[in-house]
Amino acid sequence: MSLRSLLDLAAVTETGAIVLGSRVAVDGHAPGYGVRVVTHIHQDHILGLRRSIREASLIAATPLTLDLLEAAGYRIPPSKRLSLPYRVQVSVEGDVLSLRRANHVPGAAEVLVELENGVRVGYTGDFKLPGTEVLSDLDVLVIDATYGLEDWVRPWQEEIDLLLADVVREGLSHGPVYLYGYYGKIEEIMLLLRNQGVDAPFLVNQRVGRSVEVLERHGYRVGDVVVEGTREAVEVKRSGWYIGFRHYSSWRRRRSLPGENGARPVHVLLTGWEFREPFRRLGPRELVVSFSDHADFRQLVSYVEEARPRLLVADSYRGGRAAAYFASYVSKRLGIPAVALPGGGVDGV
Repeated sequence: MSLRSLLDLAAVTETGAIVLGSRVAVDGHAPGYGVRVVTHIHQDHILGLRRSIREASLIAATPLTLDLLEAAGYRIPPSKRLSLPYRVQVSVEGDVLSLRRANHVPGAAEVLVELENGVRVGYTGDFKLPGTEVLSDLDVLVIDATYGLEDWVRPWQEEIDLLLADVVREGLSHGPVYLYGYYGKIEEIMLLLRNQGVDAPFLVNQRVGRSVEVLERHGYRVGDVVVEGTREAVEVKRSGWYIGFRHYSSWRRRRSLPGENGARPVHVLLTGWEFREPFRRLGPRELVVSFSDHADFRQLVSYVEEARPRLLVADSYRGGRAAAYFASYVSKRLGIPAVALPGGGVDGV
């Protein structure tokens, strides 16, 4: 099978769906595809999900992701729920679908489809290294290339967990700490801090509170969590010793948060777009921490070097110009034919 014909079997559509074969669509809606897979709960990966729930035969994800979607308000009929633990295989009209573990937000997965004709195609979803299984022996690999430019590297990425925990501990010595991130990443940070021994109460909104309940049901230990507006929250805020979690979009309103018992909060913005240093102070009580749950450029190259697919597709719907650059880099430097989709031609063919 020619490389160009492989693009008929694995591609990224103009609406952001990753299509693997003719039966499986991932992270976007594709009319006529019977199975919709959701790799994780970030907004750009649940595109068109309500339409998929109406039109597709099955909505597939890890058990945790399916429950997190329900907690976020997506009502998937039991007859359409396809709960797939990692590495469990299921037949889809002759194709074989399975999920692999991705180090991203809780429940995140990669997708592997072995087509009826023997062609193997896969999609990384969002990931970082280490902790993500590398999909190998593929004819086509679709890869997230959010940080696909050569300058977009974070040399400290493997040590950032320890650094973030230290930043939070230092902040708690002066008063409450507020962390700002996206849904999904918030839950990841909560687990990270507990793993690093940070035991201050977590203060969250109702949506995150529902997600925490799901995590606990799936065996995660999140510890002391209180929801805004409850009597417990009043007591915790009065103590002045807690970690509050806010959505990334709330960062601009950070200075409107009052202190408790005279202690002004420390505000920490979590972003993957800080490449100069692991953390940067904006003021005495405001910091930016270079934390991302995506692979940086170094990790993307490392993944592709190990996977070595016959053809690489970089997701430019989400990665934009970075995906186009990464596809060109892979073709010229690694000798692997590559294309950025939607909207690119195949390099190296």
